[in-house]
Amino acid sequence: MKKFIGAAILALMPIEASAIVRYMVQDMTCADVQNSVSRDGVAILYRQAGRNGVPIYDRYVANGSFCQAGQDTIKESVPTADTQTCRVSKCMDGSRFGGNNR
Repeated sequence: MKKFIGAAILALMPIEASAIVRYMVQDMTCADVQNSVSRDGVAILYRQAGRNGVPIYDRYVANGSFCQAGQDTIKESVPTADTQTCRVSKCMDGSRFGGNNR
């Protein structure tokens, strides 16, 4: 019984979240980007935009299990070194754009 109580207490303790990996996609191939997101589960993909050099970034996921409750995954294109239309998934509120857009 003491082991069960000890395990229950440990299960309720907060676990520190791991850091999200960031990738500069303009120097990567599409296959590298897709493999990285798949391997890491969640990644921030960013690139320098236009003449002002302001970075554009967003959070991308391997699948819907990395989204919050009430969110679905949608496919979005990001420009990479070898294509302007590398398709990766990101989380979006399910109520936007008519619900599930997988």
